[in-house]
Amino acid sequence: MSELLRLEGITKSYRMPDGSSLDILSGIDLSLREGEVVSIAGRSGSGKSTLLSIAALLLAPDEGRILYEGRDVSGLSAKEMQSLRSRSVGFVFQSSLLLEDFTVLENAAMPLLIQGMKPREAYSEAERLLDKVGLLDRRDYRPRLLSGGERQRAAIARALAPSPLVIFADEPTGSLDERTAASIEALMLDTVRSEGRCMLTVTHNRDFAAKADRMLTLSEGRLLDGNV
Repeated sequence: MSELLRLEGITKSYRMPDGSSLDILSGIDLSLREGEVVSIAGRSGSGKSTLLSIAALLLAPDEGRILYEGRDVSGLSAKEMQSLRSRSVGFVFQSSLLLEDFTVLENAAMPLLIQGMKPREAYSEAERLLDKVGLLDRRDYRPRLLSGGERQRAAIARALAPSPLVIFADEPTGSLDERTAASIEALMLDTVRSEGRCMLTVTHNRDFAAKADRMLTLSEGRLLDGNV
């Protein structure tokens, strides 16, 4: 299996109001391969979301390298970074963040339309993904008419639309009941593994974390194996 994402020596700190420096990440090394799912746990404020944002190219580290398919992307221009992000990164958050004024189909097709794909092709691909996540019969619904689980399924379809290398999931089932959460988790894991993508997820759900290929904990700025 080929390596899709690698972080090398990632550090990040923030300047506090009193002029001191708060170290969040200290020399983080991490790699993900095709079909691999890695979960990250840690206390609130430990830097999990910061790490996710850096890996997803939304936030620049103070030091270190980020490689997508072996390519160091640290020196890319803002325009090149945005283009890479739109092609290679998919997001699923605790709140689905669907666009309420658009249908489920339009939401799923949006990343492809932004990339410049012809509408007919974009909507055809979006329908295929909605069928995969069991929402094809809801394609003409507005998000407000969906249940929580259905909203997350729509968000997964949207995240998969641009065929990203990496799916980033930040507490993707945190607001769902246990049964619905288990269904969404199974869908995400099956999709990532069957389509040769990889996923980095932050979750407090121990059952979900245990289904990952690797469980890591972020503590005092460093990644540790397992739960601590």
